[in-house]
Amino acid sequence: MKKVLSNILFISLGLLLASCVEPFEIPEDTLTNSDLQDVLVVEANLTDIIEEQEVLLSKIRAFNFDAVQNSIQNATVRIIDGNGLEFLFEETESGKYVSQLKFAAVSNVNYQLQVQIGNKNYESTFQRLRNNSQIDSIYAERITTDEGQEGIGIFINSKVENGQLATFRYQFEETYKVIAPLWSPFDMVVLDRTPPYEFGLVPKQEEKRVCYGTQKSNEIILNEVGDVLTGNLNRFMVRFIPKDDFIISHRYSILVKQFAVNQASFSYYKTLEKQSTNENVFSGIQPGFIEGNIKNTQDIDELVIGFFDVSSESNKRLFFNYTDFFGDDELPPYAISCSFLGAPQEILPGGGSPLLDAIDSGDFVYVRDNVGQVESGGPFLTARRACGDCTALGSNQLPEFWTE
Repeated sequence: MKKVLSNILFISLGLLLASCVEPFEIPEDTLTNSDLQDVLVVEANLTDIIEEQEVLLSKIRAFNFDAVQNSIQNATVRIIDGNGLEFLFEETESGKYVSQLKFAAVSNVNYQLQVQIGNKNYESTFQRLRNNSQIDSIYAERITTDEGQEGIGIFINSKVENGQLATFRYQFEETYKVIAPLWSPFDMVVLDRTPPYEFGLVPKQEEKRVCYGTQKSNEIILNEVGDVLTGNLNRFMVRFIPKDDFIISHRYSILVKQFAVNQASFSYYKTLEKQSTNENVFSGIQPGFIEGNIKNTQDIDELVIGFFDVSSESNKRLFFNYTDFFGDDELPPYAISCSFLGAPQEILPGGGSPLLDAIDSGDFVYVRDNVGQVESGGPFLTARRACGDCTALGSNQLPEFWTE
């Protein structure tokens, strides 16, 4: 989610900067470093699951739409509660702050996020845990969209309190099996780097045929249900995967997280969601329309993007195979196009070794011996690395949760 969220947050920054009474344009060649402003971006969600809670801090630069979101280091981060307890965070990687102890939000207690960056102090408003809501079930179905695209829909059913306005935000993490189509049990190596060179094959020292790729949701997913009488939220689709998507080629798993959020949080993310698809984000936007709940305590006019959430979390995991829904249909195409790239020569008449260069680059893998397939070529047929080495696309470590 972070990649898309950062793009959306950048849009929201543009909205705030564009909310002048009289619009005006600033020629790019007139901008100087003094015109640019670093804006704090805070991503923080405290849940009721006992775990190491996370806070992400970064900054983006106004007016420079080609800028990359940069992480913020060496900040002091804490969450305090209404009972006087303090939970300290430490930086585990650039811009990522993790609580020193595992803890969870509890009912009827207020929580506040506090961040210190240099001599600046930032605080959120106090937030309280929303009533719990549980995912009842998660399931997959073969469907065809209104646009005629065939694929797999991931649906959930949830319980909600009767007569209550239910506002939810969703995230998911999907893991999928990767099987390298041109895998060989051997690696090509350089045995002698002195011309005329000597090459050979050695057994692979680690698993490179079967790996597991993982990716997180990269969009804002929201759902709102008013005047719920049945106590149930049925058949909400959180993910659609086209039939020809590589990630469902073999075995696939998805972990869906449902966050029961308050109306302020829901409205904030709803605005971000709308602006992410708005073709003209500088039209008709009122100041404060996308305002979060985090402020600089010394300068309340400083732009800060982000919302400190305290929410109830429910999650469920689902597994399925491609054959469960599509039987013996042809598998989706591999992540990249895979074919033989030739047989690099061991040594050229004028000097140099294409095979040596190919091995040293790490971009090519051995597929099989060149037995007349490539005339005047080297001894080995090669392919792009990802075609024979699954670690180019995922991890060769079996996930702890994985089942076949």
